[in-house]
Amino acid sequence: MNMHTRPTKHLLHHLRVEAADQPDLFTGNAELYGMMGVYGGHLLGQGLCAALHTVDEPKVTHSFHAYFLQRCDPDLKLKYQVQRLRSGKWGDTRSITASQGDNQVFHMIASFKVAEAGDEHQKTMPAVDSPEALIAQREARGEETFPFPPIKDGRTQIEFASAGFLEFIEDRAPELRLWMRTPYSVDRSEQLTTREGQIALAYLSDATLLFNSVIPHGIPMQTHRMTSLDQSCWFHADTDPSQWLLFDQRSVAAADGRGLNEGEIYSTDGKLVMSCAQESMLRRIQSS
Repeated sequence: MNMHTRPTKHLLHHLRVEAADQPDLFTGNAELYGMMGVYGGHLLGQGLCAALHTVDEPKVTHSFHAYFLQRCDPDLKLKYQVQRLRSGKWGDTRSITASQGDNQVFHMIASFKVAEAGDEHQKTMPAVDSPEALIAQREARGEETFPFPPIKDGRTQIEFASAGFLEFIEDRAPELRLWMRTPYSVDRSEQLTTREGQIALAYLSDATLLFNSVIPHGIPMQTHRMTSLDQSCWFHADTDPSQWLLFDQRSVAAADGRGLNEGEIYSTDGKLVMSCAQESMLRRIQSS
């Protein structure tokens, strides 16, 4: 998608859930995101959206921990059952289970609290070229945007700030960096609320984490089968994800057919807004 083109529907439109006829039960649409099936960030965003429907303002999310249990059917509705594990004056905890028919496909525990002032420190954002410079360089080479699953229908924009992962480079460190954002759409032009921004960040957080672990060993889906197994994220600061964010990522280990990946998301002014950790499948494809 051209960086100046606005999508017809904002990302949040695709992550909506609706209340069902049972307490704390919500339904949402599944979608096909190419060969990867239903994108994990779709489940993270919808699951968090369902949980937030049961949490009173002004509480916002401070963390979630999720498991991707089974492959989803993109043609079936998702049902999100929320369980209120704890409801307190300053903080709440929710359990969210998504199912299709009799199959539980996704599970999340999320925690929420009232924002407060406190001591602060953070990692330093790495220095990289701006997204505008990287886009200009890519276009000068005559290259199209890489078709990441989350950019479906223009709902997000993602631009590599490092080498990609579809070419094997000997002795390369298992690291990726990319710029990303959820651009304003034809149906929405105002800044997102804190809660809406958190739902969008949950969606973005799964974008490329699993691919870090394959970089020293091969190429995803050519030499290795890969999928997200679980993911944890921690929110540190409010941000507007319609503006560019830098996702700095790496794999810290691979063993037992699994890769462990982590990353940090920064706003353009260097503020750390989210930390992520994810375990992914990393199984070498055996030649027949």
